[in-house]
Amino acid sequence: MKIIDMHSDLFTDIAWRKSRGESNIFDAYHYPKLKAGLVETVICVFWVEPVFQQAPLERIQTVYRLVMEDLEHSKYAQICRSLSDALFSPPSDKINLIMGLEGLDFLGSSLHQLPESLSRLDEIGINHMSLTWNGRNDFASGTGSGHLQSGLTHLGNLAVNKANEFGWLVDASHLDDESFWNLYHYSHRPIIASHSNARTLCVHERNLTDAQLKAIAEKNGIVGLNSYWGFIDPKKPTLDRFVDHAIYIADLIGTEHLAFGFDFMDYLKGHAIGLEMAGSTKGLEDITRIPALLEQMAKRGFTNKELEAIGYQNAIRLIESK
Repeated sequence: MKIIDMHSDLFTDIAWRKSRGESNIFDAYHYPKLKAGLVETVICVFWVEPVFQQAPLERIQTVYRLVMEDLEHSKYAQICRSLSDALFSPPSDKINLIMGLEGLDFLGSSLHQLPESLSRLDEIGINHMSLTWNGRNDFASGTGSGHLQSGLTHLGNLAVNKANEFGWLVDASHLDDESFWNLYHYSHRPIIASHSNARTLCVHERNLTDAQLKAIAEKNGIVGLNSYWGFIDPKKPTLDRFVDHAIYIADLIGTEHLAFGFDFMDYLKGHAIGLEMAGSTKGLEDITRIPALLEQMAKRGFTNKELEAIGYQNAIRLIESK
């Protein structure tokens, strides 16, 4: 069994550890856990933590530099400069890393500079984009915007258009409802929700309504199941409750539109990023628990063929369509 994780913040952990003088971080810390979790490919995002929101460009540049310095000396990281790089299984001792963006705040609000900025990001190997993270910026309104939902802006539409042109994966996770539907109608390529669950089972704005789940399927996109306890069930965050979300979404839109976007944050708890890290999902605390998850999904009725599709093949099909 092979797993593609559609969303990881491990780049943030590498940057923090690197800034403290650690080295060989991916190989020594993340690689063993990824291998134990059967993970072969990961979408890793560059993200500006809340504590750095006042200087997003400076922070994203720092994170990129620190991450690249660590990966440059890695024996086990295979950076995918294009999505097609991830179509071919790496040697057994390698893990594919697809580079993505979680929020475009660092790009500023210049309409004239945006196409050039996005082109430079494409050139360095960015292949994934979400417009915002928990709030509004110059591109879209995200979950956390409250009653100030404004949807995609002109800059946001331009960014989506360029991402479609480049063949990037365009991500609806973190968009509020209005922005989600703007993206659905504007993007001419499939969209993903890399790390979101079913709102019917857990009423949280980060989760997707039935209509949104169906809309992603209509565009031939995929939904990555999120392991974060608050998006599973704040009162009962367990592995089995996670499987409830998998069953619900599979029954609604089919297993062919389901994937994993675990969003594990266990390695961020020691960093002062400005975000509360309390809580965890019992039985699904970190990436090493994926084999236990697959076993429980099988017990709950998923066939081996369906698990292979959810774990790997659906994401590869989407990448191939680019």
